[in-house]
Amino acid sequence: MKTFDKKIPYGQHEFDQSDYKAVMDVLKNGPITQGQTVEDFGQALADHAGAKYGIAVANGTAALHISVASLEIGSGDEVITTPMTFCATSNAVLYQGGEVKFVDIDKNSLNIDVNLIEKNITDKTKAIMPVDFRGHPANLPEIKKLAESYNLKIIEDGSHSIGSTYIYNGKKHSCGDGIHADLCTYSFHPVKHITTGEGGAILTNDDELFKKIFLLRKHGIDRREEMFIEKERIGSWIYDMEGLGFNYRITDFQAALGINQLKKLNAIKARRREIVNYYNQKFSDIDQLILPYEDKSVDSNFHLYVLQIKDNPRFDRYDLFNHLQSKNYQPMVHYIPVHLLGYYKKRFGYKRGDFPVSEQYYDRSISIPLYPSLTDEEVEKVASDITNFVVSK
Repeated sequence: MKTFDKKIPYGQHEFDQSDYKAVMDVLKNGPITQGQTVEDFGQALADHAGAKYGIAVANGTAALHISVASLEIGSGDEVITTPMTFCATSNAVLYQGGEVKFVDIDKNSLNIDVNLIEKNITDKTKAIMPVDFRGHPANLPEIKKLAESYNLKIIEDGSHSIGSTYIYNGKKHSCGDGIHADLCTYSFHPVKHITTGEGGAILTNDDELFKKIFLLRKHGIDRREEMFIEKERIGSWIYDMEGLGFNYRITDFQAALGINQLKKLNAIKARRREIVNYYNQKFSDIDQLILPYEDKSVDSNFHLYVLQIKDNPRFDRYDLFNHLQSKNYQPMVHYIPVHLLGYYKKRFGYKRGDFPVSEQYYDRSISIPLYPSLTDEEVEKVASDITNFVVSK
């Protein structure tokens, strides 16, 4: 079988002339940083999700970090999260001196197992940080019930789930609408649904958390003149630092790109769904493959299309991964469970066997190409190459 002349990655951004124009307009006319476009982008994200506030920041990790910081989590405090995520999720807790308590995942949704959370809550627990892995929303309503029972906060890591929705009590909710989480973070890395190169955001409905995050993003500095009692002979240079913050600002030209990309989110999601439906049709009769799960209440954005290879003596994930690479694909594995990373093993003593569901998923999984600019021919060939490999073994 022929190989592609170009590399076919598992995920990829896409720009058009409207994106280039949006960026160039800001570069030509300014300001390029600390301008209104940044605030407009944050609010556009909030409006899209149905939240009250949106704050755009430098990247998804920054969004996680200042979310944790805004809850004043620190030494002696614990945050419950999942090991099946990128390390930035749990690292954000460590940055603040807090402790991470991992809880294993549900074998179907691959999100944190709600049934295991309560027994891991202690008097030190301050927050729960569920991850909408692959774009499939975590069981946020049930997590919310637990959080309210123990007076805990929820930070939803929605880095994968912009545009994903779920139904609860007959009502449609967006990931980020703030109904079942105090804070939700987004990421705009180039493989995400929309991109700003690097970038992130925090959404919330909480007035006080919004004010904290707004200041934490820019060194803790406030420039509003009305905050000063003595107003005489006060010029526009005036500012005060109310707390210890960070430089987590995003630029206006990145924000302009984000605003324009956001306009295309529904179309992006629809094209990804077309590809997912085709893959599901082609792979559904192959017994060796486990297809991505989607709860009947969920409309996932499908950030990733992850296949799992059932245990068998003939081939495994490694074999399929190498086969796809030989045909000019660039598959990926999402993710190495955080507790198996060297830093976490050395510092906390984690080992194989601590979170068996996460580990089994990791050993079986492979992310295959899924992004809107894949042509129908490319999609068909991806499915054909995987099918032919599996049935030949």
